[in-house]
Amino acid sequence: MRTLNMLFTGGKKILCQSSRTWKQLTLTSSRSLSADGRHFKVGVLGIGRIGQMHLTNVLRNRKLNLTWVVDDQEQLWAPVRQKFILWNTPFYYTEKLPELLQDQSLDAVLIFTSTNSHTKLACQALESGKAVFVEKPAGETRDEILKCFETAEKVDKPLLTGFNRRFDPTMSDVFRKVSNGSVGKLLHFRFTTRDSPKPSYDFLKTCDSTGCNILADLCVHDIDQLVWLTQSERPEHVYVTTHAHDEIMADFGEADAIGMMIKYKDGAIASFDACRESVYGYDIRMEIFGSAGMVTASNPRETNTSVNGHEGGIESRLHLSFPQRFKHSFEAELEHFVECLEGKTTPLVKKNESLLVSEIVEKGLESYKTKTPAYF
Repeated sequence: MRTLNMLFTGGKKILCQSSRTWKQLTLTSSRSLSADGRHFKVGVLGIGRIGQMHLTNVLRNRKLNLTWVVDDQEQLWAPVRQKFILWNTPFYYTEKLPELLQDQSLDAVLIFTSTNSHTKLACQALESGKAVFVEKPAGETRDEILKCFETAEKVDKPLLTGFNRRFDPTMSDVFRKVSNGSVGKLLHFRFTTRDSPKPSYDFLKTCDSTGCNILADLCVHDIDQLVWLTQSERPEHVYVTTHAHDEIMADFGEADAIGMMIKYKDGAIASFDACRESVYGYDIRMEIFGSAGMVTASNPRETNTSVNGHEGGIESRLHLSFPQRFKHSFEAELEHFVECLEGKTTPLVKKNESLLVSEIVEKGLESYKTKTPAYF
């Protein structure tokens, strides 16, 4: 017997004979009902893995009206159109961008392309008078990031860099407790990042050009958390060591494991460990130890249930990957950008913070190459 689902839209009742039809009608209905009420016209650059995750939130936000999509990988167009029901949204190659940016009614551009293209695209959009939300980091070097922020200041438009963990409820709560002195003088920071599942080798070969993407691409989130928690205190030195356990990664010269230590002039020490693959799920943890106590950020799990019996206890597994673990922080990050467009606030990620994150990464890369501590 078929189960009939019921959907109300436009005052009419529609019966759907499958969950798939229900999903399609729900998405189509939400999009059509919200189109006239959205406040800001936006364009999206990049519809790869991270771009599609952001695209979900763009389409759900009733204050945004997706005007166009730009991506040079034409093979992605049809599946993305199908997945997101974007039959009436035009898709273009990057060569069309200068013309698209001439549209005076366009409010903002959202950039989810590869890191090496961020600075050029962000500045191009800003110089056209558009606000910009760009995935982290805004550039591959400190000078590139500085150029982005200086351009944003010149045209007086918001520029938000996608360090999404700042918008996670758990991480934000840690920040509040550290900021209000709950743990006293800060003595030690510990950051753990274990990716899941391992990204594709194509991604790992191309996600940045630094030669150590586990630092520049993966640990950059932890470094941003450290900069945020220390209120942009400048370190004394950094030391990095890495290894490639995966033979394929070793062949193309990228590490899949890293250890890093950062020391501050007041004696505080931060330690980082990261791996490119964790078989038990996406593992992101943080611990801050101080003279008055300790605050930790533990992993949420797929459910809060546990089973306890004679032989011990069983918890549900960790979230598979970052789209599940940080689902709500990505949503909150985009909502924050909308509030910046509305003039209600200014971007949470500041210029001095982004520049210090980049400088720490660059010093870390120096240490990685020289196999010695790099001093600031």
